[in-house]
This record gives sequence, C-alpha cells and structure tokens, in this order.
Amino acid sequence: CKLGPEGGECGDFTTRYYFDINKNVCKKFSYGGCGGNANNFKSKNACSSRC
Repeated sequence: CKLGPEGGECGDFTTRYYFDINKNVCKKFSYGGCGGNANNFKSKNACSSRC
C-alpha cells in the first residue's frame, strides 16, 4: 500500500485501484495487464480492506 501506482506492461488496459498514502484514499488508475507492483486492486473495496 505504500508504493505508487505502476501501470505495468502489456496493452490490456483495465481500471484498477491503488492506495494513495498521501491522501489516505484508494484511487483509480489504468493497468496494462502484467507487471506493476502489489499496490494494485481489482476493486475499490478490495483496496480499502487491505490498506
């Protein structure tokens, strides 16, 4: 939850959520489908529950 959003690689862009540690909220970002980091959640609820 402390890492910034990382869009990852590949070209399959989907909406994912990451935890913004500075604002203490989960926000949307575009994820490429592979790579990236662990601050990457399929739903806002999953992000909020984890972080």
